[in-house]
Amino acid sequence: MSTLHSEGPVEVVLVRRHLKLDHLNQLQIELLAEVFDAEPGVAKVVVRKQWLDIDYDAAVLTLDRVIAILEAHGGELSQGWWTAFKAGWYRRREEKLRSRLAEDQES
Repeated sequence: MSTLHSEGPVEVVLVRRHLKLDHLNQLQIELLAEVFDAEPGVAKVVVRKQWLDIDYDAAVLTLDRVIAILEAHGGELSQGWWTAFKAGWYRRREEKLRSRLAEDQES
């Protein structure tokens, strides 16, 4: 889900990512949710058994940063083809959103 909101001079581009996780136990998952809650740009985090649902401002945070945080806490994205496909699509979508924001700021 992507939504572009205009709130005064600052634009917020919220995206929702539904990511399957591997190699995390329940304690790591709970700690990961706390880490993401404190991350700038994160609007909402739900970590369920082996799934991360995260809403964040694509102008502030990127999927690659989300993955780096995940890996720093001992986890990783699922190695399945569907997760890899979605991650690639998410990255391309974020690039387009950031490009559009840059164009809007230049105008």
